[in-house]
Amino acid sequence: MDKNEILRKLPKTDKIMQLDQVRGLTEEFGYQPVLEAVRQAQQQLRGELMSSAEAGISAYEYPEYIREKAEQLLKAKKRQKMQHVINGTGVILHTNLGRAPLGEKLVRKLIPLMSGYINLEMNLETGKRGSRYDHFSENLCQLTGAQAAIAVNNNAAAVMLMLSALAAGKETIVSRGEMVEIGGKFRVPDVCALSGTKLVETGTTNRTYRADYENSITDQTAAFLKVHKSNYEITGFTREVSVEELADLGVEYGIPVLADLGSGCLTDLEKYGLGPEPLVQQYLKKGADVVTFSGDKLLGGPQAGIIVGREDLIRKISTHPLMRAVRIDKFTAAALEATTEIYLHGKMETEIPIYERMARKKEELQKMAETLLAHVKCQKLTLEIKETRTVAGGGTTPGKSQEGVAVRIRCSQGTAGAEISAQELSECFRDCQIPVLGYIEEDWFYLEMRTIGKDEILQLANVIQVIEKSLR
Repeated sequence: MDKNEILRKLPKTDKIMQLDQVRGLTEEFGYQPVLEAVRQAQQQLRGELMSSAEAGISAYEYPEYIREKAEQLLKAKKRQKMQHVINGTGVILHTNLGRAPLGEKLVRKLIPLMSGYINLEMNLETGKRGSRYDHFSENLCQLTGAQAAIAVNNNAAAVMLMLSALAAGKETIVSRGEMVEIGGKFRVPDVCALSGTKLVETGTTNRTYRADYENSITDQTAAFLKVHKSNYEITGFTREVSVEELADLGVEYGIPVLADLGSGCLTDLEKYGLGPEPLVQQYLKKGADVVTFSGDKLLGGPQAGIIVGREDLIRKISTHPLMRAVRIDKFTAAALEATTEIYLHGKMETEIPIYERMARKKEELQKMAETLLAHVKCQKLTLEIKETRTVAGGGTTPGKSQEGVAVRIRCSQGTAGAEISAQELSECFRDCQIPVLGYIEEDWFYLEMRTIGKDEILQLANVIQVIEKSLR
């Protein structure tokens, strides 16, 4: 058959749009996105037919082919958009999944603030301009013992701003063992270089002494920088200069001690089996002059780079020209205020999701797994409860883990008796209306109960049933 004759049999766009199944797609995705997807599908079919007259598709099948391709395109585009997912990875602070989720009570508090005007930089008592940092700075000072506190958009920006304000054009001394990569190929030396300070490495990778810092001091030394190794451990033949030692040296020579804690922990994690983790308030008490840390890691709040410490140094940092370029928005300011209030009220384990998940006992996780299994009936899928270990994640608590309980899933036979691998099963879960993330181990797909919301168990059961049905 002539190719032009084949192409003439392609259904018109308006005819495809009138199909009942396509109309159903418009209700879910909107008319214009469906129209564009149909046109793309037509173009794909046209290309296949032009490349080979033996494409294996009859004219009778053209409409269904276009509809199916259009639906695939729409679903692929939807997956690219931000949406709620169920986290079954066991990693509480999963960077790819937004790190710390915010609690429902906190979010409800933010809704009226975000949907209307707020006194972000308005002092309601005086009627004059105020500071966006006033809403949470007092809370942070109370929690950490700092004299002053501000925040920027993330911790890398906090470190860069701190060094720009306090050490630009001069030298900053740091241990070689603390020249860390903080994830995503962002390295402390690179971030610091952008600040305009010259990093002076001292000591060795595994052993650094007070004398190393002292011998590195020159008339150009502006600061000591201490970086917490939050995402790895050095064990064995090691030596590290403590904050107290560095602070004593700083007082002797008049050099401020700047600390990048990264993880931003304010509470003892040993009760969860994840400690010890250095606390912000401990660093300040032991003599650090300025401490920076993340808002969306162990603090459990929004993404932010929080800077606390001596009032004179914080003032100098806050008035630096770079401050405006990295300042926080109204959402972050409001979320930080709400998060720090939760700490002050002692409600971390009930209102901050990461701590609610850390606090879950093994028995509780077991009960969640049993509840999930009680709500699913499967023939193709095999579900088992398995004891595991889970981690906090987010570049925190290196080498530490908690007891976990997972539901692991395997499928020996899928559609038409074909074997379904754990990788294919993982793709099925990600392709659901509510995407579900887990991990693969020994050709089993694992879903950890620790990171799954208790209100997500029934949702997850429905997802499993949908996948089971699709395999028949």
